[in-house]
Amino acid sequence: MINQRPIELNPYLKMRGESQLRAKHAFERAAGWRYGMVFGALVLVMGYGWDAVQLFGLHTEYWWAKLAIALVTILPLSILIGGIGGYVNWLLKLPLWVLFGVIAGWCAIHIPFNGARVALQTFDVNLQLVEFLPIPDAATDSFGMLATLGACLGVLVGLMQSVTVNWAWERSTEDYKITLGGWAMFLFAFPLMFAYAFLFDGTAHLPLRAPQQLIHSVIQSGLNDAPDQDQTQMEIHRALVYLLGQRWKKNFTPAYTVRLASSEPSAVGESYVDVTFTNGFNWRCRITTYGEFTGGCYDLNAEYTRYLSEFIPRGSFRCADCQARVTQQAAQWRAENARELTSTDKIQIVHGAGSSIRARVQSQNQNSFECLLWGANPVIVESCESK
Repeated sequence: MINQRPIELNPYLKMRGESQLRAKHAFERAAGWRYGMVFGALVLVMGYGWDAVQLFGLHTEYWWAKLAIALVTILPLSILIGGIGGYVNWLLKLPLWVLFGVIAGWCAIHIPFNGARVALQTFDVNLQLVEFLPIPDAATDSFGMLATLGACLGVLVGLMQSVTVNWAWERSTEDYKITLGGWAMFLFAFPLMFAYAFLFDGTAHLPLRAPQQLIHSVIQSGLNDAPDQDQTQMEIHRALVYLLGQRWKKNFTPAYTVRLASSEPSAVGESYVDVTFTNGFNWRCRITTYGEFTGGCYDLNAEYTRYLSEFIPRGSFRCADCQARVTQQAAQWRAENARELTSTDKIQIVHGAGSSIRARVQSQNQNSFECLLWGANPVIVESCESK
């Protein structure tokens, strides 16, 4: 039309356009926080919730710990990155989510180890003095790969934020409020959420969960499989599980607690899994990365009783297929309290978090004492004190 004025010269249309633009910017800022929340929550559910469910089924000690720590680390990080991303253009969203991938990868590596120790100190005072599942070299070495993959995924997550928020805007109400359809648009990032969950689980969770699954299968075999089955009809791995379960079944009870004492998930690594049964029996198994019982399993109560019976009078002890260490505090205490243990000394082995064990010696001569030991290889006498 010849007489139609351009939009930029029409005050009403210009005001309406600016108003809608401001409304869209406000919507994008609010939607950024929501996108980060949805993204982080689904990563948490798939990457940590699934792991927690499996650990619960394995009777694992503190099966909820990693999920709880991720809830206060990875989820807030995702919400923060998404929220900041709502205030910047699409290009600046990319480095923000790259940063998320790197930091979240670092968290995934450290949560099961250092993070768990800090969080669980209030539940077990032993962890104020000893380590909880020392972080293996293989885990720290894998951070570079995890950070790189996480950063690459972050680029796609940043792009997806711009796209899905725009789709949510198109489905907003007349007063520019987000709708259920708008929330649903965020789920188009599901493949990326799943990729992060898969990456975290495969790198940080599965190597720690697999040894516990193996020991759980041995215990269940011992509790439920009939004796005198024909092992020649079994696959080799199944036969090993069956034979080990039958060997120790008299010590098993249906209720028990599984603890990962040590793990080195590398090509030449090994893991130690401890199990405490309700009848007081403590059991330790040594497993290679490939699931082989090369080091066998043994009675922790008998083994740690022997450690004390050798350490208290001599200051040292023999550790089968492992190193034995004594801290300065424990060595000094022993030098002042050395004596031979007798048949009247009652020794009680109390398993704590991780690999921590308190060995209590009750004596009729009022020279009772307690020693704190931890580690699987090496086994360390951390401290001793008179009671």
